[in-house]
Amino acid sequence: MRNILLVMISTSVLVSQSNQQSEILSETPLHPIPKEMTFEEYQDMNRRMSIGVGLAFIPIPGMIHRYAGEKTIATKLTYISLGGLASLIASMSNNIEKKEWRDSDYEILIMNQGLENETRFEKIPLEITGNDSIRYKLNQVYEYVSYSGGAPALGALGLIAIVGSYYYDVYHGLKMIHDKREKVRFKYGKKMKFAFRPSYDVFASKAKLNLDINF
Repeated sequence: MRNILLVMISTSVLVSQSNQQSEILSETPLHPIPKEMTFEEYQDMNRRMSIGVGLAFIPIPGMIHRYAGEKTIATKLTYISLGGLASLIASMSNNIEKKEWRDSDYEILIMNQGLENETRFEKIPLEITGNDSIRYKLNQVYEYVSYSGGAPALGALGLIAIVGSYYYDVYHGLKMIHDKREKVRFKYGKKMKFAFRPSYDVFASKAKLNLDINF
């Protein structure tokens, strides 16, 4: 009975810790902090890669760097993307729409000429009847729309700025979160003389608390 109670308590502790680790909005458990650790280092150590990956699904360049604590880079990426968006809009603002009828090698039959519902048909000859009259097949001809003017190079530059700033924010921002976490953990991990490491043996149905001591 005592062993069963111990297993149940240990299992509940491990499950609760697992739920806390997987829950993004849960608070970080309170642990003793070295006196020489700064608040910035504490923030770097507790930033989560899962939140950074989640921010990547929001297509606003600079958000991941802002979460990583790099506000200067985040601001630059935001301004670059806004500049790219402005360039993209400016490149399309001077476009002139032009509608033209397609050319045809056959005689054209025009209905409602000059009106909004104007339609055109190709008169494709099929056969000549006995009284020298020609039977035609009518094939509708459609207008095609073309655009002239604008600045394609400016639009391409704007698109490159938007996409480039977004991908830089994702890949470089996630790398900075990882590197900052590793830097703080390495710095203060070397100063730790001992650490507690809980474990659970499923086959033996036993919970263990391991004490690691560094000499």
